[in-house]
Amino acid sequence: MTNEERKRKKAVKKIEIAVRKAVNKGVSKEVVEDTVGQAIGKATEKVAAKKEAVKKTPAKETPAKKAVAKPI
Repeated sequence: MTNEERKRKKAVKKIEIAVRKAVNKGVSKEVVEDTVGQAIGKATEKVAAKKEAVKKTPAKETPAKKAVAKPI
């Protein structure tokens, strides 16, 4: 199992627990669904923005020659 899969399972578990608690407190299922949908939408936008930022950043160029200390 990769780190991404672990993170995703952990996130899903947190969401499920939060939804269960909200429903037990009397929050309507429609409100919960709307909130979860909005959170997923925001997370998707963040991921897309990060991917775009990674694509835009140019790779660092290596120097032509490194300075080497000459023995005396």
